[in-house]
Amino acid sequence: MNVFSDDNVEVIHHIGSSPYLLVTFNEMEMKADGKRFWGQRFCEKADISALGFISRRPNWFPAASIVKAVEAVAPILRAAPERILYGHSQGGYAALRYRRRFDATVAIAFCPQVSIDPKAVPFDGRFARHFSPDLHATMGVAPDHAAGRAYLFFDPFHAVDRRHAERIAALQERTHLMSVHMTGHGTVRAFTGTARALSLIEACRENDLAKLRALVRSARVEAPMRPYQIAVAAIARHHAWADRFHAHFGANFSRVERANFLYHRANRHIRDGNLATARIMLEDALTHLPGDPGLAHRIMELDGRIARSRAAVV
Repeated sequence: MNVFSDDNVEVIHHIGSSPYLLVTFNEMEMKADGKRFWGQRFCEKADISALGFISRRPNWFPAASIVKAVEAVAPILRAAPERILYGHSQGGYAALRYRRRFDATVAIAFCPQVSIDPKAVPFDGRFARHFSPDLHATMGVAPDHAAGRAYLFFDPFHAVDRRHAERIAALQERTHLMSVHMTGHGTVRAFTGTARALSLIEACRENDLAKLRALVRSARVEAPMRPYQIAVAAIARHHAWADRFHAHFGANFSRVERANFLYHRANRHIRDGNLATARIMLEDALTHLPGDPGLAHRIMELDGRIARSRAAVV
């Protein structure tokens, strides 16, 4: 049932039998359509009571809209003895930014950002195009946003996500950092499946850190993105080993993962001066993502460099 809607977000209420209310926030790829919310299938299968907050576009849940939404759903929140916030990336940001607004018992955040304001996070330009000074004034996660306990899951080998995680933990009290190695920015995918997600929520509710660490160990070993992440991480220092790993597991990579591996491997070849090999790899990457503007631009840049190298020889 749709219980709130404005220009930025909508909220859907799902009635279940769980002893807690799960408040979910979507990642940026999902957009509000009046029918579904992030985590809906999980909540339906597990009979979990939920409030799904869904953004209309990648807008990082502007505070003005959240304030109005929380007022609109206040009776639902008051009826819940426990409120657990849950989200990934922009949703993970919201789960931490609005801990106090929801008087959260627990917040579970995967790969969140402390902010997308380019002045606040000059080390991360991934989401700068979505920053709006009008919508995102003082958007950064702050100490006075904390309430209850928080569990922040991230890949420490993902340098940018690690910096966000460390800054958030330094700002917000009772925030536990949970390292999930070799999962990249898709850490949440390591915890898919009803049984595993339920176990994660219960361990957070109980503040059982030993159980959480055991869940993290099993999740990262079985994570679907692990072979790809290992192959990409190896490019920087062990490129021959990365090539062998890709040759063995690459057939199981998604189209995007194949293209990304080839893109990063080509960049290493470029740094090593192997321009012809790099171009072959970029062309191969383009077959997996036809028309991708980033790959096309990189090939154009490389063609210019190859032409200049040939001219210098002549």
